[in-house]
This record gives sequence, C-alpha cells and structure tokens, in this order.
Amino acid sequence: MMKRQVKFYPDERGFSTTFDVLIFLVLISIAAVILLPTITGNIQIRAVIDSKSQSQSSRMLTTILNGRMDEFEYTPAGEQLDAIAGKVNDSSLYMTGKKLILGRELKHKTFADIAAENAAAQWVIYPNGQRIQLNFLLTNYTSSLDSAMKEYLDRQMGDRYGYNLTVIWRPVVNAPIGGDVSIGERVPNNAYVETAYITMPYRVDLSRERVEMIVNESFNSTFGNISSTFAQLKKDASNRTQIEDKISQEIFDSINSTIDEAVVILMDETLTPVIDELQDTVAGQINNLLPEGGNGLIGSINETITGTLEDEGIIVNGSLSDTLKSYLKETAKQETRKISGMEIRSLVTELGDMYVNDAMTSEDVKESIVTEVFSRIRTNRAEVTLSIWGRRV
Repeated sequence: MMKRQVKFYPDERGFSTTFDVLIFLVLISIAAVILLPTITGNIQIRAVIDSKSQSQSSRMLTTILNGRMDEFEYTPAGEQLDAIAGKVNDSSLYMTGKKLILGRELKHKTFADIAAENAAAQWVIYPNGQRIQLNFLLTNYTSSLDSAMKEYLDRQMGDRYGYNLTVIWRPVVNAPIGGDVSIGERVPNNAYVETAYITMPYRVDLSRERVEMIVNESFNSTFGNISSTFAQLKKDASNRTQIEDKISQEIFDSINSTIDEAVVILMDETLTPVIDELQDTVAGQINNLLPEGGNGLIGSINETITGTLEDEGIIVNGSLSDTLKSYLKETAKQETRKISGMEIRSLVTELGDMYVNDAMTSEDVKESIVTEVFSRIRTNRAEVTLSIWGRRV
C-alpha cells in the first residue's frame, strides 16, 4: 500500500494580525508617554490657578472685614431734604447747613462695622419680589457706602478680577425682612466664593433663657406642660395625630412670641431712634434752613411711609412706629409658618418617636424644642459673601 505524503502549507495571516495589534498598542503607549506630561501639566496649572483664586478671595474677604475707613460721611434724610429745598439745594449755604445739622461722620471704622450698621437700619421688605426699604431716611447712607466700598474694591482688585460683595441681614431666619448691601457685578457660575459672619452693632437682650420661658408659657394647654404633653403620647397612642398637631401649634406659638419680642427690640434699637432724632432735629434746627421751614420734610416723610404701607394693604392706625412693628411681626410670622410648617411637623413626629421608644427623656425633648425655637432668630449677626472671578483679557 502506497503512503501519501502529507504536506503542510504555512499560513502567516494570524501572525500578521498579532503583529498589527502589538504595533497599535506600542503606538498608543508612545502617544501616552508623549501626551502625559502635557495633560498632567494642564491639570496642575488649572489646580494652581484654582488654588490661587480661592486664596485670593479668602485673603480679600479678610482684608475687607478688617479694613478701616479713615472718614465716612452720610446724611440721614439727605435726599428727602434736597427735594423739599427745591432750587436752593445746590447753594453753598444750604449744603453747609445740611452737613452741619444732619451730617454724620464716622472715623476709623471697619468696613464690616459700617456695612452691618447700614444693613441693620434699613428694614427692607420684599413683597412679590420687590425690594422696599422702609427706612428710606437712610438711603443716602446706603448709596454713600456703596460708593466708598466700590472705590476700595476696585483699587484692591484691579482689572484682573470681577467681584461681588454682599451683606445680608435676616433677623428672623427665612423671613423676607431685614437689610442688605450689594456691590459689584452679577456673579457667574465659575466664581470663587468666601462667606463669613459679622456681628451687628447693637445688643439684643433676647437670650436662650428668655426663649425657654416663652416655650414654657406656650406649653400650657389641655395636656399641661411639655412633659405631660409628651407623656400623653404614651398613654393615648390612638390620638397621636391630634396630640402631635397640638404640639406643633404650641411650638409655632413659641416661635411667634419670640418673633414679636425680637421685632420690637430691634425696631427700638435701630429704626425708631432715627425717626425720633430726625423729628427733634427738624423741630430744633432745620426750620431755619428750609424756605418753608421743616414741616414740609416731616410731612413728606410721614406721607411716604404711610403710602408705602398702604400700597401693601396696611392701614396706618396710631403711630407709624407701632404700625411698622405690627406689619413686620405679621410678615415674619406668616413667612415662617409657610416655610417651616412641614419641617416643624416632622420634628414633632421624630421627637415623639424617640420619646415613646425611651430614646429621649422629657428634658431632652424640651431642650430640642427650645433649640429649635431659638434657632429661628438670628438677630446678632449678618452674612458677608465675597465672590471673585478672573476676567478675560
């Protein structure tokens, strides 16, 4: 039997494909080696720029808060006085008299002190997105501060950076009343932001101990004090919803009473003295400065405040000061209730669960409620925010 000779034919296609893959991987590796320093360098450069800009904003905010103004002047009711003076408001005699009688000069005060004082005295409301400054007697203070701080910031920043400096004072958390100062351009998304708090230039005697007394007074219902009210949750689980509703209402009663006291104290510290002092000054000295005496100024002030309030549906009964207090109290309480209703109800449910399961004592519950009520008032500080960003040149 003849044997067939078997021949093997070489097939090099598989080796060719393998070599192609290897060469491709080598090329990618070479490209990576070439590009990696550039990629890493770009990231490092960006990180350095970000770090430098953040450091710049932090340093600048510290500089602003600690920086002092050698001289700062403003005139309460200055714009209103000019309008009443009419044609004589540009005479040297009138200008000199206005400065001597109404002018205020602050020396060697920090920007933080001046900004806080200005924000505290504005008493701004924000109905339907509008900004209305109730204490319009100090609009000259605000405009003078804006001008002085803009000049200072322009000098510090130069042309390389854009900026925005904002001071916001909200004595009742989340309620649209208080004051604000804003200097600079609109803040873009790529801005570097620094925030700090500054102390307000007055002392409000509304301590945690006083708030605790208010809470104790509010919790005097059919269930008794806080301890007996929460104890009822264990005794009568079937009526838990009703009991929690009652607790929520008593917490809001505590918040409302705290707001009432805070508004009265703050008004007496900031707004009322400005109005009273101006009336005394008009009665004593401005009569000789204006062509028709000072009665026109007082009348204009009263008409403007009354008109502003009536535009918001508020009827002025009694003194303007009392009407303003009533309006601010109600506005703050309504907004707090609207914003915090679900939040307070959830807190009550959480406290109830922990108390029923013996995770909290009645004293712990009381401390939590007092803390919650006290946290709704932020009378002694304002928030300062500085935003900076690089300009394209």
